[in-house]
Amino acid sequence: MWLRKFWNDESGVVDTSAYIFFVTVVCLGTLCGWVTIRDQVTQELGDLSVSLENIDQTFSLNYTLGTLVVSASFIDNDAGDGTPGAAPAGLDLTVPGASED
Repeated sequence: MWLRKFWNDESGVVDTSAYIFFVTVVCLGTLCGWVTIRDQVTQELGDLSVSLENIDQTFSLNYTLGTLVVSASFIDNDAGDGTPGAAPAGLDLTVPGASED
């Protein structure tokens, strides 16, 4: 008996247009969130690739064993330029102009 009364009670009911508006706002917010996450992950991966490219592996060592001196060295000439403020690798931030014809 109370279940039927509860089922038929219409006080506090929200109409369909409010549900559609709510779902639209949630979907647009979710879409914007996923786009932001995609852009930030791409940015971080580009920054990671630039930092790995700029690792300098130059080393030199000298080891003395009694009167024998052993030395070894390597000069890494292949380090990237590491320009500050540059776009990360793999991202093209330019948009070509479109003709109005």
